[in-house]
Amino acid sequence: MSELVSVVIATYRRDSFLRKAIESLTLQTYPAVEIIVVDDNADREWNDIVSSIVSEFSNIKYICNAANMGSAEARNIGIHSADGMYITFLDDDDIYLPEKIEHQISAMQKNHADFSLTDLFLYNEDGKLIDRRTRNYIHCYDKDSLLKYHLMYHMTGTDTIMFKKEYLLRIGGFPKIDLGDEFYLMCRAIEGGGHFAYIPGCYVKAYVHTGETGLSSGQSKIDGENALFAHKKTMIQQWDKKTQRYIRMRHHAVLAFAYLRMGSKGKGMIEIWKAVLCSPVNCIKLALSR
Repeated sequence: MSELVSVVIATYRRDSFLRKAIESLTLQTYPAVEIIVVDDNADREWNDIVSSIVSEFSNIKYICNAANMGSAEARNIGIHSADGMYITFLDDDDIYLPEKIEHQISAMQKNHADFSLTDLFLYNEDGKLIDRRTRNYIHCYDKDSLLKYHLMYHMTGTDTIMFKKEYLLRIGGFPKIDLGDEFYLMCRAIEGGGHFAYIPGCYVKAYVHTGETGLSSGQSKIDGENALFAHKKTMIQQWDKKTQRYIRMRHHAVLAFAYLRMGSKGKGMIEIWKAVLCSPVNCIKLALSR
C-alpha cells in the first residue's frame, strides 16, 4: 500500500496561479496524495475567491486563517493538520510535473531518508527556462559537509523539499521568519542529524515574476539577506578562508542583484565590487551561471 503524502499550499493573493498549482497535484502519478490549502489572506473577498477555487476540486483540505500569519506559520498550520507520513510543499504560483511525488518518495523510501532535496529549475512568466540549480556539489552526507554546502550554495526551494512528518515535527517545522524560511528550515533539518537524500532531477516548474513586489524583492529582500548573512557569520569560522570568502562573495552578489532590480545602480555597483574583491573567479563563475 502506498504511504500517504501530504502537499501543503500556503496561499496569499493568488487566483489563476493557485488553480494551476492545485490542478498539477490532481495529475500526479502517485496514487496517495492529500492536498492541503492554507488560505492566509484574512480578507473576506479573497477568502471567497480561494474557497471557490478549492471547491472546483474534490477531497481538498481547506484551512482559512482568521488572521494573516505569514508563509512560514501558514505552512506550519498545514503541517500540523496533515495526515500523511510524508510532507512536501508547493508554492501557490508553481506547479508539479506529474511524476514529482512518485519520483521523490520512491527515492526517499529506497534510501530510508528523513528529508530530501531535488534540483530546481526556474521559469519566467512566458514559460522560458531561465535558471537551473542543480546540486551536483553534494558529494558527502555528513552533517558538517551538508551544512557547508547549504551555507555556500543554498539547498533550498520549498517545492523541492520532502520530509517524513515525524522528523519535520521533531525539528520544529518552519521558523517564524517569512523571508528565507526554507533556508532556516534546511539548517534545522541538517543540524537535527536526520538521514538526508539528494535526488537528482527536477519535476517542478518554479516561476519568477519579475514585475511583482513583496517580501522577496526591494528593501525587504535586502533586510532579509542581511539578517541571513548575520546568521551565517555565526557559523562560518569553522571552515577554511576560501569557503568563507565564497560565502561573503555570494552575499554581496545577491545584494547587488537586489539593488539593481530596485533601480539603485550606485549601490548595486558597490556590492558588485565587494563581491569581486571577496572572490574574483567565483564571482565571475556565479555571474555566468545566471
